[in-house]
Amino acid sequence: MISAILGLLRCDQSNSSERQLEVGPKLMNLHGELLAPLKILYVISFPPFPIDVSGGAIRSRLMLDALAEIGTVRVLYLNYRGVDHHVNEAMTAAFGSKILSVASINMPGTWESKHVRVFEKASRGMGMLFGKDLALAGLRISADAARTVSELCDRGEIDLIVGRFSRTSAAAGLLAERGIPLIIDADDWEPRRSAARIKSTPRYNVLLHAYLRRELRGSLFLGSQVLQKANHIWLASEEDTASLGRPQVTTLPNLAMSSAGDEIIALPPSSAGSKIVFSVGDWKRKQNADGMNWYLRQVWPLIRQTVPEAQLRIAGATQPSDAREWSGVQNVCALGFVDELRSEYEKAAVVATPITWGGGTKIKVLEALAHGRVPAGTKHAFEGLPEKGTLEKIAVVEDEPAPLAHRTAEMLLYPAIRQSQESAATTYYTNNHSVAAFKKRVRDTIEGVIASRT
Repeated sequence: MISAILGLLRCDQSNSSERQLEVGPKLMNLHGELLAPLKILYVISFPPFPIDVSGGAIRSRLMLDALAEIGTVRVLYLNYRGVDHHVNEAMTAAFGSKILSVASINMPGTWESKHVRVFEKASRGMGMLFGKDLALAGLRISADAARTVSELCDRGEIDLIVGRFSRTSAAAGLLAERGIPLIIDADDWEPRRSAARIKSTPRYNVLLHAYLRRELRGSLFLGSQVLQKANHIWLASEEDTASLGRPQVTTLPNLAMSSAGDEIIALPPSSAGSKIVFSVGDWKRKQNADGMNWYLRQVWPLIRQTVPEAQLRIAGATQPSDAREWSGVQNVCALGFVDELRSEYEKAAVVATPITWGGGTKIKVLEALAHGRVPAGTKHAFEGLPEKGTLEKIAVVEDEPAPLAHRTAEMLLYPAIRQSQESAATTYYTNNHSVAAFKKRVRDTIEGVIASRT
């Protein structure tokens, strides 16, 4: 199996030379001398946008684009989705000019029989309860992935490893000592994410609290290992970066992208008569569904007391049971997956971002700002974004249901105020987020890591 994977990850010398011609400006060392194009291994656990459509996939795509301008990129994909999920051909077709090769490794518990998969999940659960080290975080290192990475490094085929997410990096064995520079795009900081979930869980749920405290111990161990082993760590949240206070930890902001993968162009001001509240997300994810359930039960009824004609339109993949429940609420429409969101943003007066726990910076908030719309949600939804003082003058940021509902209703009732904040939202997003700035930060970091080792 390993030899087959290595065969996929290698390419012949003529193909490699041809690809190197496509690489952008070369890196320099501390003495200003040109370095050869870097040979980069990019390790991911789900495909980049547009093969996968999610906020995390957008960031993975931006990272791939940035790395492809710096060196030649091989992709190692940890397949947690099962043997039917083959991305090799799809990745090559979508990004053929950006990557040398793609190899996929089936992770334990995803391709065996149903009984083996159940046993694997149970084994990881027992590890979280009674194990230690990475087992506490529900993680198990893939021997195939670790061996593949080691052999590529031993053959001199890798100059730099970039791991997408802390958990993926650990599962691929990237935290082992290899003498190859390692950068981890942690995105969300695991311990903070676990702590946020504990905070949002009712105290009467004793068993879940106990489980989450155990999960936090595993997240803390994983975080400590990432800090020890990685030459550099990117986080999406300014707040997470500041809390760690390490020189090798810097912020690489998330960006919102259009459905075509382009930068979003701001919309004209919302219609003065609009009473539409719009919300979009992957509602199959527990943190998102929890937030929407809270919003519908505690915030939405208060909004309709003030603005009876208000409508809530919810876009995104949803569990069937949630879709039925949400559509049963008066003046609520669960749209399901929507391929083109721009028309929904255009109709909206306010964008609801009911996020009560999770990590990183939230794509839903960034997407609303990029379209020139006022986001309204909990403080957690806005954590990690820059210029907090400016942002609080643009968005509706409230944790308690009553003030969140009151201020959202004001946005619906007073279009002149709302449209002024929409203009400010566009300016804020343009000043703080762009693809060019993202790529520059990636390049600057890699230059620093390679130059210091040179």
